[in-house]
Formats: sequence, structure tokens, C-alpha cells
Amino acid sequence: MRILEIEKAFQDEKTLEQVLDLIKEDVELVDYYANDILKSKLANNPEEAKSAVLVLAGVFSNLTTVLSVAMTEKKNREIREYNRIRIEAENAEKKVTSAVMEQQASVFVASYRRIRNIIDGYVNGCEKQISALQSTLKNEKRTYNAQE
Repeated sequence: MRILEIEKAFQDEKTLEQVLDLIKEDVELVDYYANDILKSKLANNPEEAKSAVLVLAGVFSNLTTVLSVAMTEKKNREIREYNRIRIEAENAEKKVTSAVMEQQASVFVASYRRIRNIIDGYVNGCEKQISALQSTLKNEKRTYNAQE
């Protein structure tokens, strides 16, 4: 199952880039339809637009699942790092402010945040494309109904 592969790739920073390989097909579909929408190829072709909405709905579903894993993994690692820094400081009897610990924990998960942000961008782009295509289909239906 794909989600198990994705979760496994998130387990180690060395394999983190594999996440992008695992979602490559979905990302390419978002890019493909974004290009078609930009060139207005789907505006005059309701059948293609309907097909694109269905494809993008599947892609959206896939990517939101991956985004949930990315968000969870990033947050969990950040919290663990924050706690590790806090415990280390307490054991060494050092005074460290929570702002400093938060910043260090944030830096620690930078690569996870990058992957999460990339996925989030594609989820948002996919959602906008679906919305644009649905608007096009609604307008097409109004135009068709007005002609009758």
C-alpha cells in the first residue's frame, strides 16, 4: 500500500526526498492540468473539464492523505526535539528560554517543513483547479440552458 511506503519514507531524513518521488505522478497531474487551465484548453471543452475534475479529485484525496502524514511527522519531530533540548538544558542546569528552544527545534525539522510545504502547495493548487473547473462547468451549463 502506498501510504505505508510514504510513512516509511518520512521515518528518516535520509529517505525524506523519496516522498516526492512517491507522489510524483499526482504532482505531475496537478502541473499538467494547471498548464491546460492556464492555456484555457479546458474552458471550451466540458467533457475534458469533467474528466479533469474527476482526476483532480482523486489527486486531491491522495495528496491530502500525504499532507496529513507530513504535518504529523513534522510536528512530532519538532516536539521531540524541543523536549530533548529542554531536558538536556535542565540536566546541565542551563537557563534556556522557550523561544530559543522553539527556534532550535524549528531548524531541526526544516527539511520536513520543506516537504510539507511542497505538498501543501500542490494540495492548494489542486483544490483551486477543481474549483475553477467546476465554475467553468456551471457557466457552460447556464449557457447551454439559455440556448434552449
